Amino acid sequence: MKQHRLLLCRSQSEAMILSGRLSACGISGKLTRPPRSRQVRSCSWAIEIDSRLSEQAEHCLEKAGITSDLWCWEDGNDLSG
Repeated sequence: MKQHRLLLCRSQSEAMILSGRLSACGISGKLTRPPRSRQVRSCSWAIEIDSRLSEQAEHCLEKAGITSDLWCWEDGNDLSG
C-alpha cells in the first residue's frame, strides 16, 4: 500500500497555491478534502502527496517563503479521526 500524507490548508485557494509551488519543485499532489467530523463544519482542503516526499515538500515551501503557519501535516493513512 502506498503511504501518503496530507498537507492541510485552511481553504481551497491556499491549497491551490501550495499545490502550484510543490509542482514547481517537481512534487505532484492531489487536491482533496480532508476527513472531518460530522459535527464540525470546515472549509479546509488538503494536498495528498507521497509520504517519502515530506521533507522535500517542506523544504520547497520554506524556500518559496510559505511558512508553516499556513499549513500542517496529517497522516493520510490513519483517517479514523
